Amino acid sequence: MISLPGTLTIAAVGKMRTPHWRAAQEDYAKRIRRYTQLKIVEVRDYLTGGMTDTVAIRREGAALTAAIAKAKIPWVIAMDAQGKRTTSQGLARYLHNQASTYRDVAFLIGGPAGLAPDILASANDTLSLSPLTFPHELARVVLLEQLYRALTILSGEQYHK
Repeated sequence: MISLPGTLTIAAVGKMRTPHWRAAQEDYAKRIRRYTQLKIVEVRDYLTGGMTDTVAIRREGAALTAAIAKAKIPWVIAMDAQGKRTTSQGLARYLHNQASTYRDVAFLIGGPAGLAPDILASANDTLSLSPLTFPHELARVVLLEQLYRALTILSGEQYHK
């Protein structure tokens, strides 16, 4: 039997302001919700407040940590260009393994300055979407698409081909 997550949570810095990225997020969220619960939590982007990168990512990290702690999510994955790289099939296997053990899984996406070092260190794992740098709105859409792809793989559907 294939294990699907009980709840997937995407905790991200900043709001989806660009209409086409917001529409893509909504489309993939709708698709994902056919398989499992999905929560998208947005925390404030402090970099737009004129703070230094260091102060901003520290505050954003605290907000992300609070959001995850409040939801009591047992397995937290930080998304970072330096994280582990995998294929779509590998992500499906990884998601299955974590769902089998922890049921609920969260993914953290930083803002324009990335994630604070203490967030990267405290996460249970760190994954990379690519060694390239993406705008944080695009990174969220790419993550959602890959999660949808992983769920279709786990369900034996053909989307991923």
